Amino acid sequence: LMVGRDIKQMFPERAPDHSADIVLSVRDFSVDGQVRDASFDLRRGEVLGFAGIVGAGRTALMEAIIGLRERSSGRIERNGEPVKINSLQDAKKCGIAYLTKDRKGSGLLLNMDMRPNLTLLALEKFGRVFIDRKAEEAALETAIEAFDIRAADRKSKVGDFSGGNQQKLLLAKVMETDPDIVIIDEPTRGIDIGTKSEIYHFIGDLTDRGKSVILLSSEMPEMLGLSDRIAVMAGGRITGILMGDGRNEHEIMRHATGISGKQGASVHE
Repeated sequence: LMVGRDIKQMFPERAPDHSADIVLSVRDFSVDGQVRDASFDLRRGEVLGFAGIVGAGRTALMEAIIGLRERSSGRIERNGEPVKINSLQDAKKCGIAYLTKDRKGSGLLLNMDMRPNLTLLALEKFGRVFIDRKAEEAALETAIEAFDIRAADRKSKVGDFSGGNQQKLLLAKVMETDPDIVIIDEPTRGIDIGTKSEIYHFIGDLTDRGKSVILLSSEMPEMLGLSDRIAVMAGGRITGILMGDGRNEHEIMRHATGISGKQGASVHE
């Protein structure tokens, strides 16, 4: 068992600025049969957690926001300006990146080595017609150091990496596109506790640089340790957004089980 001090050291220090600029506004988002009238704001430098039991609609909402899933209603603003996002490419142009929870299925090319995995989302950085291999190798060197990716041989297939190193490579791959907003779904599923702490501090570093993070996690310590505010979903709706002392396990479970009596209430500041 970990004592409280050890748990606290796992997470970066947070000093949220609740007056920071709103970088993303989502209003009245619905996905047939999965999400109903979801609205929220995300501020610069914030980690906004999304909590809920399985089937609450969190992943469906995020996939609709980034254009991976069709929505039946809803609008998005980036920095106060309306934007249309109907594909991952649209999301990328808007500075939004998505770190899938399915790193083995759709996040990484398991039969290839690190280099193509790292640069796939940002190929235009490395040449329009011909790929600059030296630039790719330099980017890989930087990523290995920045994200502490440990592989005996960088030519090894990514499928042979540990879960923790796969996840760090996936995070490096997403950050290669230099997004302003990163949506991270289950960042540490199946990862050892030491690597979890590394990933938590990577997330803290992102917000220190002015990036904003939306965090989806089924792990309560992770949700409470990383998030500045926590949006709770139940039955496809956002049932509450918790701040300050309201960010606790009791309140999360109260809203997540739909017994808060606040379904459909206005939840954005």
